[in-house]
Amino acid sequence: MILLNLIQVVLIAIWTLLFCYVITLLLPPKATLWLAVRLWAPVTIFLTMSRLKVEGLENLDPKKHYIFMANHSSFFDIPAIFWGSRRELHFMVKEELKHNIFTGFVCKKMHMIFIDRSNAQKTTSSMRKAIELISEGMDIAIYPEGTRTKTGELGVFRKGGFKLAINSQTDIVPVTIKKSAKAWSRNNIRFSPTIVTVHFDKPISVQGVEERDAAKISAQVFETIKQELQK
Repeated sequence: MILLNLIQVVLIAIWTLLFCYVITLLLPPKATLWLAVRLWAPVTIFLTMSRLKVEGLENLDPKKHYIFMANHSSFFDIPAIFWGSRRELHFMVKEELKHNIFTGFVCKKMHMIFIDRSNAQKTTSSMRKAIELISEGMDIAIYPEGTRTKTGELGVFRKGGFKLAINSQTDIVPVTIKKSAKAWSRNNIRFSPTIVTVHFDKPISVQGVEERDAAKISAQVFETIKQELQK
């Protein structure tokens, strides 16, 4: 098992580097994002030897754009929500990922939104960029816990994404990802064949909601994901 896991780590690393620096090198941003959803994500999932079960797609209107809010316990969550939704999602990600050798270049190329929580001015700029993308009809994906949880339990939600939804008047889709930490462990070197479920709940409207009510919306999304995780 250890040898198999090491082979998987190497293959995923090679595949990601190949995708980021060779396959998409001369492509425009939109084509790169399209391929990330339909090529990088499913191949990555295949290499983990796990399978994806998708629920709730009937809750999504293909003609509308949303802010997807998901729990986060594994790197598996990224290809899972890409491939599960089949949407060209613009993720809000930590500033450190901009300099990551595996994904930094392609994340910038795909116009992912980098958040530097230590710098209020940069955070404001990132929120403006997110609103611009939403105004252009793009979907946004956010892990409101801010990082992968160490225990697998649902962590505290940060309020920034909910304020973004309210300010842009964009419906929120709670997304529950189950068993991803078993499929791809947090230490990134252990894999276990698993059926990972991605469940898209009914969108939560923020029409007419004010920013001061962000905590209420956050609590509603938290409870929705928590209940789904317990099923």
